[in-house]
Amino acid sequence: MSRLKLGTKLLFTYFLLIIIIFIITSVSFRFISQRYLIHETEQQLHKEATVMSQLLGKSSLSRPVIEEKLMNRKALAVTERLLSSKMIIWTARQEIVYTDLKEAVLEEFRQRPRRNFVSETVPIHAKNGKTRGYVTLVARLDEVQELNRLMRRSQLISLVLSAMIAVVLGLFFKKGITRPIRNLSEHMKNYSLKGANREIRLTTKDEIGELAESFNALSRRLKQYDEDQKVFFQNASHELKTPLMAIQGNAEGILDGIVTGADVNKSLNVIIAESQRLKRIVEGITYLAKLESVEESFVFKRESLETILQEAVESVAALADQREIEIVVERAISEPLMVDREKMKRAFINLLGNAIRYAKSAVIVKSSIWDGKTFLIEVMDNGIGFAPGEVDKVFQRFYSGEEGGSGIGLAITKAIIEAHGGTIKALNGVQGGAVFQIWLRKL
Repeated sequence: MSRLKLGTKLLFTYFLLIIIIFIITSVSFRFISQRYLIHETEQQLHKEATVMSQLLGKSSLSRPVIEEKLMNRKALAVTERLLSSKMIIWTARQEIVYTDLKEAVLEEFRQRPRRNFVSETVPIHAKNGKTRGYVTLVARLDEVQELNRLMRRSQLISLVLSAMIAVVLGLFFKKGITRPIRNLSEHMKNYSLKGANREIRLTTKDEIGELAESFNALSRRLKQYDEDQKVFFQNASHELKTPLMAIQGNAEGILDGIVTGADVNKSLNVIIAESQRLKRIVEGITYLAKLESVEESFVFKRESLETILQEAVESVAALADQREIEIVVERAISEPLMVDREKMKRAFINLLGNAIRYAKSAVIVKSSIWDGKTFLIEVMDNGIGFAPGEVDKVFQRFYSGEEGGSGIGLAITKAIIEAHGGTIKALNGVQGGAVFQIWLRKL
């Protein structure tokens, strides 16, 4: 069954369910209906026996009198239920006064009254309350079972008709279920990142429609990821090519004797500087790739936000002094966060280094608790701010402004913040300058 198609599995399951329902219904109906018919028969027999007891209580228990009484009485109510009943009238001494049972049947009833018969016995009382005799009404059990079989046949016919209708509906619904699945499967088979793919649209409002929407969303993310990878490789090749060309040009100048004397040291310094730049770019690419892979593990511990910010400020203090930039930390919060200390510290260092690069005189760091559940950290500078449309690009790999570095730092920062379940946003400050806002959830 594992190799069958979904529609066939559904139809098979549907048929199996119908068969199980049919079996359970038949067995339960047979048992319940028989018990019900026996109970109803006993009630009717008791009712009619009571009537006969009252009728005979005012007369003598002799056969001629009994026959006269019965002659004027209509058929018993049990007869109206397709069952024929027989009567036995006993004296108080257990002597049979009257019966319409045959001798053989009467003998069978005496020997096995509960096995093959349904019977009810009611005493006949005189006016003084004394028991004069008994009225026993008897119905054969096989007649009750025959009526039960008749009812089961009617039930069987109804179930067969219902099953036929259910099968037709099952085939109809099978097509309704499998058609959109086939369309989705065909669309997925023909999907290609290189081709111009249209999104699949299904009219169904069920889980299959949700699956189609999920596939459309996945395809959009794949397309975007593919575009990001193309841009990444283009930018990476450009960033790597620039220092390599400088290294190659100066090395060839020295080797060919074009660069001589004191210029040799200058060329060697250029080679060293560009090699270091190339090393930083490769290290940044490698680190970013590790952050975005599942193999890179984060070690989360309870750490003080104030302590991490202070360590990051100390790490860039020399660069700030060199550029005569003042770093001001306002309202540092000492509440603990679940963070990877070293990676979060690197994210803050990247933000502070970027702010120092563009600031005129000061970089301000603020931290606060936003809506009671989230930390808000802001890193601001008093530089020229972002150019129009630049805030949407600053976190892209290898994007750098006029005075930017390799363009890897902010991409690394974004990856670290998002790995902590936070978000980061770039915007222009109200009074000018660039602002980076980071939101991190509290413990």
